[in-house]
Amino acid sequence: MPVLASPLLSVHVVVIMLAYSLLAFIMLNGIMALILHYLSRDCSVQIERLQIISQLLLYPAVFLLTIGIFIGAIWANVSWGRYWGWDPKEVWALITMLVYALALHPDSLPWFRRPMFFHIFSIVAFLTVLITYFGVNFLLGGMHSYAVG
Repeated sequence: MPVLASPLLSVHVVVIMLAYSLLAFIMLNGIMALILHYLSRDCSVQIERLQIISQLLLYPAVFLLTIGIFIGAIWANVSWGRYWGWDPKEVWALITMLVYALALHPDSLPWFRRPMFFHIFSIVAFLTVLITYFGVNFLLGGMHSYAVG
């Protein structure tokens, strides 16, 4: 299809995958923090360091996810004449962005200042990435579906 040959598609996919990769690192930091919490006695410094690293990665991850959604919307408008089609993949990408955006507001949401809450949140929030990537592709259908039927 000619729309699949657009350079916007390549940029969209690369930017989204970079965001997902950063979110995966944040989730892995959360798993490491849980392991440290349950296997070590005095590991609060390491857990806090993992939180700081995760928070630093969260900003570019959410930024890239937002830019990726925006580029996808531009590509959709060029290809199909509409920016947003409420396709399951679009909706779940938006849900993922909004869920992770919560963690960007520790001043307003004080729970995110607590390292263990932040790490547990990062693990649970990664489920939205998994649903967006695998669940929609293989289960829900829509324009972004690659399910073989």
